Amino acid sequence: MTRMQQHDLAELPSEVVRYDEPMAGHTSFQIGGPADLFLAPRTYEELQGCLRLVQKSGLPYFLLGGGTNILVSDRGIRGVVISTTELKAIRVTEGILTAQTGATVESVCEAAEKHGLAGVEFLYGMPGTIGGAVWMNARCYGGSISDVLQRVKVIDSSLKRVTVANDPALFGYKRSPFQQMRSCIWEVSLKLEEGDRDSLRQAMAQNLADRKEKGHFTAPSAGSLFKNNREFGAPTGKIIDDLGLRGTVAGGAAIAPYHGNIFINQDNATAKDVLSLIRLAVETAWHEKNIRLEPEVRLVGDWAAEELAFLTL
Repeated sequence: MTRMQQHDLAELPSEVVRYDEPMAGHTSFQIGGPADLFLAPRTYEELQGCLRLVQKSGLPYFLLGGGTNILVSDRGIRGVVISTTELKAIRVTEGILTAQTGATVESVCEAAEKHGLAGVEFLYGMPGTIGGAVWMNARCYGGSISDVLQRVKVIDSSLKRVTVANDPALFGYKRSPFQQMRSCIWEVSLKLEEGDRDSLRQAMAQNLADRKEKGHFTAPSAGSLFKNNREFGAPTGKIIDDLGLRGTVAGGAAIAPYHGNIFINQDNATAKDVLSLIRLAVETAWHEKNIRLEPEVRLVGDWAAEELAFLTL
C-alpha cells in the first residue's frame, strides 16, 4: 500500500493515527493481522476529516465498529481502517434517544432504562456498537432495531451530513439500506416509549443471563457464525449439531462444544483455523443436507479468492 503523504495526515491529531495496528485487539474473536493505517476519530469533524483523506488518496477503507461480527484475515487489512468506537455520546430528549455511531449497544440500553424508556431492552447483552447494529439490522428475542429506529444521520459520498428517515420496507432479516450505501453512519435516533424501570431491568437481566447460558461469552467469538434461515426447518446450531460437527477442533479454533453455531478462539486461534471450520460446516451442510449455510460474520481483510471460493458452492 502506498501510504498517505504525511502532510495529508497532518490535519488529524497524532492520537488519531496509527500504522500497522494489529486487528486482534479490535475484534471479539481476538484474531486478525495488522491494518496498514488505523484512524480513530473522536469528533464529527475528525471523522469527516478521515473520510476526506481516504477519498482524496483513493485508498480502500473499512469502517469498524465494535469488531463483534467480523473475522479479519491473518494478513490483516490493506488500506485504511476507520474505527468509530471513540464516537459514543448519547442524549435523550422527549422519548427520542440519539446516540453517536460508536456508542455500545449496552450503553444505549442502559441509558434508555435510566430514563424509563422501553423498546431496546431486547438488545441488552449484544456486543458491538449501535451504528453496527443499525447497519446489520440487529435482531434477537423477536425484535429488530428497525422496529424502533426513527432516523439515521450519515456522512455521504460528498462528505455532507444527510438524514435518512426509517423506511420499514428497506429493512429485512440482517438487512438494512445502509449496506448498499457508500456512506458512514454518524448518528442514530430511536423512538422509544415510556416503560417501568424495574420491568426494563428485569428484561435486560434475563436477556444477558440467556446469552451467558448459551455460551456467548465463554470464549472469544463473534456470536452466531451463520444466519438462521426459516426455510431450513431448524436453527443453524441444531443443523450443525445434527451433522456431528459440534466440538470439532481446528488448530486453536473450535465449533463450541456447547453450541453448534458459535465458533470460538479457544487457544490462540488464527483466522485460517476459523475459516477451515466455516468451510467444513458449509461443505458438509451442502453435501449432506443440500443446505446452503450463509455466514453472518463478515470475512474482512486480505483474503485470497481461492480461500473463499467454497462460499459460492
